[in-house]
Amino acid sequence: MNRSRFMRLVALTLAIVLVFTLGALGGCKKEEPVDEPAQTTEPATETVETTEPPAEEPADASEPVVPGNEPAEMVVRLYWVEAGENSLGIERTLPYTQAIATATMKALLDGPTAAEKTTWPAISSAIPAGTELLGLTISNGIAKVDLSDTFDDGGGTFSVTARIAQVVYTLTQFPTVDSAEFYMEGVKVKMFSGEGLILDGPQTNEDYYDLLPIDA
Repeated sequence: MNRSRFMRLVALTLAIVLVFTLGALGGCKKEEPVDEPAQTTEPATETVETTEPPAEEPADASEPVVPGNEPAEMVVRLYWVEAGENSLGIERTLPYTQAIATATMKALLDGPTAAEKTTWPAISSAIPAGTELLGLTISNGIAKVDLSDTFDDGGGTFSVTARIAQVVYTLTQFPTVDSAEFYMEGVKVKMFSGEGLILDGPQTNEDYYDLLPIDA
């Protein structure tokens, strides 16, 4: 082999190697960095604290009494129907109890004493005999009074209105009571008795001012 031919062969070989090298380099693609998916978090769920409604205050309308210094008696006012026209508040002395409102309501339902019936002017109660107190709670100025179903027995317009007023006046004498809400056998009363007396909410003294204005 002469020198000239040998040089052409070397050049050809180098050219072939160069071609293959460039082809290999062209086939190698630079890997682009892959963006990691943005981390997403669910919005934190707000925890709402729920509490049971506060228990109603006990039916005790008295001022706090230091234990050991309780009085033997307490004086309350009961409201009766006087001369079949108006209300008359009569003071009554009862054995002391912290549940003053409850004790007072029970005394009202028991009716006037024999001595009270002989007073002048004569007094009576429009509340039917045998009516029982089933429950009494005081909360936010409202006395919720639950009475037996005999409470709406009989009577005309004056009688059914007067018995509601007797309870309202008796309960609102206490500083923690602004109004009275009526229930019978645990059911809220919206229309009272066959006379159709509408009780559209807690009843106040002002609702019965014209009928029962007298206080003693």
